[in-house]
Amino acid sequence: MIDNINIDGQQVEQVDQFKYLGSVILADGYCGTEIHRRIALGKQAFMNKKKLFTGSLSIELKNRIVKSVLWSVVLYASKTWK
Repeated sequence: MIDNINIDGQQVEQVDQFKYLGSVILADGYCGTEIHRRIALGKQAFMNKKKLFTGSLSIELKNRIVKSVLWSVVLYASKTWK
């Protein structure tokens, strides 16, 4: 970790992690925690929509719901993961 970053004469606080645009950023740059968190959020989104999946919708429509609702939650900001 870099020590003593100063901007306009003021020292910037060093933290181990912070949330930026909904994603948890760790000081070491690893994203395992964020991936696990996103999977948990996807599971939660699935459970919130579980009633849709137990109904009489077609398999095709159920797949479209999974792709649009669940994958968008799980993969949000995945391009920043290392």
